Amino acid sequence: MPLSLRIAQLHDAGLLNRLGFTTYPFAHLWTSKTELTRFLESEYALPVVEHSLRDSAVCWLIAETDRPIGIAKLTWHSEIAGEALAGTLLNKLYLSPEETGKGYGRTIFDEISLLARAHGQTFLWLQVLQQNTGARRFYESLGMKHVKDEIFSSATQQSIVHVMGKIL
Repeated sequence: MPLSLRIAQLHDAGLLNRLGFTTYPFAHLWTSKTELTRFLESEYALPVVEHSLRDSAVCWLIAETDRPIGIAKLTWHSEIAGEALAGTLLNKLYLSPEETGKGYGRTIFDEISLLARAHGQTFLWLQVLQQNTGARRFYESLGMKHVKDEIFSSATQQSIVHVMGKIL
């Protein structure tokens, strides 16, 4: 089934809300279910999604085949903390679990690169959890390079996050 990618509009907030909760791939890494719930609500609660859809610095994308299968979120003109680098931040790129391994991620990434260039961006960057070695290899295969490591902390745990970037 061919993949299409479209820019989400305000009327897509409910769909983004549902897809955010159902495609988030890292629930198993959280030691506290309460913290996981809080995190997911801070990212995908309907008012949060609606607010970000109104923000001109943010762009949500919906990936569809015969149905919606994934989401991506971009932030235009975002700086990497402590670095002299700025560009489009790929906040998230998530697909339904049954849709991974079909080449959709590469297609979406290529479209994101084109969108970033169309917004005058010359750099694309993202963060990937250290434990997510498959994603890191995937992004490296697309030309992303390691920039630095950061720490993501919650009340009960810490994770190392690799910041990766690519000149467009």
